[in-house]
Amino acid sequence: MKKIALLIPLAFIISLFFPRCAIQVAPTGGLKDTIPPVMLHSQPKMYATLFKGEKITLTFDEFIKLEKISEKLVLSPPQKQLPEFRMKGKRLEISFAEPLSDSTTYTLYFADAIVDNNEGNKLENFEFAFSTGTHIDSLRLQGKIIGAFDKTPREGVFVMLYENFNDSTPIIERPRYVTKTNTNGFFRLSNLKQSNYKIFALADGNSNYKFDQISEEIAFREIPIDTSMLLTPTQANSVTDTSLILRMFKEENKTITLTDYNRPQRRLLKFGFTNPLADTLVVTPININYDSTKQWFINGYSPALDTIHFWITDTIISRIDTLEVIATYSKTDSLLNLVTTQDTLRMFYKDESSTASKQKRGKEENETEKESTLNVKLSVGNNTSLTPTQKIRLNFPMPLLSIDTSLISIFNLSDSVYLPNIKIKPDSLNPTQFEINQPWANLVPYRFEALPGAFINLDGITNDTLRVNFNGANPEKYGSIKVALSKIKPNVIAELINDKGTIFDTKTITCDTIITFSYVKPATYSIRLIEDKNRNGKWDTGNYLNCIQPENVYIYHDENKNKEIQVRANWEYELKYNLNSQQDVGSNELRDVSNPKGE
Repeated sequence: MKKIALLIPLAFIISLFFPRCAIQVAPTGGLKDTIPPVMLHSQPKMYATLFKGEKITLTFDEFIKLEKISEKLVLSPPQKQLPEFRMKGKRLEISFAEPLSDSTTYTLYFADAIVDNNEGNKLENFEFAFSTGTHIDSLRLQGKIIGAFDKTPREGVFVMLYENFNDSTPIIERPRYVTKTNTNGFFRLSNLKQSNYKIFALADGNSNYKFDQISEEIAFREIPIDTSMLLTPTQANSVTDTSLILRMFKEENKTITLTDYNRPQRRLLKFGFTNPLADTLVVTPININYDSTKQWFINGYSPALDTIHFWITDTIISRIDTLEVIATYSKTDSLLNLVTTQDTLRMFYKDESSTASKQKRGKEENETEKESTLNVKLSVGNNTSLTPTQKIRLNFPMPLLSIDTSLISIFNLSDSVYLPNIKIKPDSLNPTQFEINQPWANLVPYRFEALPGAFINLDGITNDTLRVNFNGANPEKYGSIKVALSKIKPNVIAELINDKGTIFDTKTITCDTIITFSYVKPATYSIRLIEDKNRNGKWDTGNYLNCIQPENVYIYHDENKNKEIQVRANWEYELKYNLNSQQDVGSNELRDVSNPKGE
């Protein structure tokens, strides 16, 4: 009993030195892994010289996987075939498909294709370099590629350097050095030797490192990259630290050929071309007798002028279900020379309503179908509002035979008077569209009225009575934007664009001035400014062989780099913009040096 009494306090004292039993809980798992893989060693070593092997092995500190390696990896200088890859645990084996050149520094640029196997942490901008010669070239060139028109970064674009400065070099030769842009459009060409280079960027559709397709986007610099633009590794601390920017564009396809023809309506023949014709399209019916001394059609065009409409006015010709015609026009040959061409075409039309009527039974077969009325589409509807300069547009299924303006009126409901001298003007391209241009007074109610017989189309069909009540706009429901523009280089086209990419309004200016966008609906907008050098009223792309850069485009931004303009009702916005400010292309103050002459 005495021993037991001594053991009890001893056991209590010992228990104080050990944790007590508790309810078991699941482990928390620790902090989430956010560190990308780290290369521990390689065979050969990074920047090794006199390499003669056929395989490279990279060993990392954790298991890795490759994401889109065939798309992201770039070998510089390039080979016809990409190396082969094999994963072995934490090792990545790279086997070259072709022999390496002597005395050459090679760079494998992986972008962010290497990620850890668990959390997917990406190893950004990873490069591995070695040399088959006695030294490693170490200079770098950095820059950024953006779209010439939309100013957005171009990802996955090949950026290539050549030692041959001939204009044909990017078309017939593979580059000496090559890399790809990252998601922000930035690029870095590493391990360059001290030399001058021709630079060319290419969205290579067939991955052959050659500009051999007109549909491929390109960017170029007019004069070579000189050695002063090359950086040492200590100077190139960040891939985003650069002052070289190239603007990417797609050359205009100047080929002219017939791509499509059809007959969607009995009276309509449509001909589509790759580009607007250089001269006139002549269409001659050949399977019907008609008076060739009389005009049998009315011409119409699409907004891009690449589709031509022939509206048949001759009823005898229009009644032919299968119309054979000869289309005569000038097309381009392989050298882009214009050659007169004649195509014999068969234009079919199947009258579905006639077919359906033949299938009717009983007395319906002998009944005369009720003549339909002319459908008129107006751009204004009941209770809608028109700003002072907004036009009323009328759209018809086919051209009109006549318009009787005495049957058309616009009534000012507040003053009980008819507006005098209402003019209906035909569209310059489309003969099925007309417009009424009238200065509408604010907050005034109007009524548009067209009585039967006001419009008669080619089939002799007329309209029913058409009445629409609308109002002059309430200015307090709109905003306005005033922009003071400086450093204008004539001409400049200023476009106000809504958040859906639609152009709301356009102004053309020739000197430093203040422009005003009035009656702007509340929404989010941006302002695009186009330097219209040739004064043709539109943005023009570039041409490589003719050494023509695309016309400059500027996107308005404020001092905080904000490009969006949030318009509110009954607010007036006063903005300022200097066209010499080109900080809208990235987070850094980049300058466009694709045209170093400043032309």
